[in-house]
Amino acid sequence: LGALVNIEDFERCAPTLLETTARQYVMGAAGNGKTFRENKEAYKRIWIRGKRLRGFPEFSLETSVFGRTIPVPIGISPTAGHEIYHPEGGIGTARGASEAGAVVVHDQFSLTALEDVAAAVPNNTELWMQVFILPDRQVTLNMVHRAEAAGFKAIVVTVDEFYFTEIRCDARLNFFVKYDLSRSSPNLNTPNASLEGDYDPTVNFKDIAWLVKQTTLPIVVKGILTAEEAVGALKAGASAIFVSNQGGRELEDALPTIDALPAIAKAVRKQFPSAYVFVDGGIRNGHDVFKALARGAHMAFIGRPAIWGLTVGGSKGVEKVINILKDGFKNAMLHAGFARPSEITKSSVVSQWIYSDYY
Repeated sequence: LGALVNIEDFERCAPTLLETTARQYVMGAAGNGKTFRENKEAYKRIWIRGKRLRGFPEFSLETSVFGRTIPVPIGISPTAGHEIYHPEGGIGTARGASEAGAVVVHDQFSLTALEDVAAAVPNNTELWMQVFILPDRQVTLNMVHRAEAAGFKAIVVTVDEFYFTEIRCDARLNFFVKYDLSRSSPNLNTPNASLEGDYDPTVNFKDIAWLVKQTTLPIVVKGILTAEEAVGALKAGASAIFVSNQGGRELEDALPTIDALPAIAKAVRKQFPSAYVFVDGGIRNGHDVFKALARGAHMAFIGRPAIWGLTVGGSKGVEKVINILKDGFKNAMLHAGFARPSEITKSSVVSQWIYSDYY
């Protein structure tokens, strides 16, 4: 781990340690990978405006979400089958995130039971549970109630993955079938779960409203790319919007998340000022985290980089990936003249085309 100094190092190293099916799945994307690439490239078109003469009597990376203090506005998005990438599996991911002070979202398709993950980390770990609203609503409800009982602090419902898409189909099916994730996940708690039946294309705002009524935990709706859907989800009772395109895995021409973020954040702040906005997709360094917050997010999440960290070094690898992001985020904050994440404003970044107009 000592030789790996940035996320790109982990990205180069991790695939060499994986067998073919797992490697193809984690590195795969929809179509020819356009959105996967553009998620990253879009951040490169944003520049940070430095401010030097500010002074910092105090400095903190802490933020507040759902009324709780979180050490850093960084989290790990839900991804399936961490047990395939390293023996520590989902527990290793959660422990690494906890040590680094980050949020971790446990995936419905983990091969580690949600109760075991919760028992393996300190009670103050910001541990959230990801679910789909399944055709059998009782299976979803059981997971939510188990998460409540285990001490999870939020429910993340994914709404943008209701059928398999484009040329990614074969890689995904091979991955799920080979490792039997849809049948053997202890989180589903049903012997009849099948890959084809795991998603319900009829899910709508009424289902979000139904889920909100089933739990006291805050509901985060993940997979939103438009302001109108964000507002609709919040009207249905959700507490937060998660801007995501599944890391470019679902649609070849999906809008890069950092480009979708500003309009969503603006609409949310105007109509639901107490709601939260999160984002993932393409984040590869701490400056990207800063740019995400400047564009309106309260927190930035990573997917593949966490898997790369887990693959290379288990929980310590995950912890190092988060710490690399933290260091870069702190650097960006200091150079941009901000002492706290909550102070970051949209004027602290400028897009490339505006930059060229000024100069």
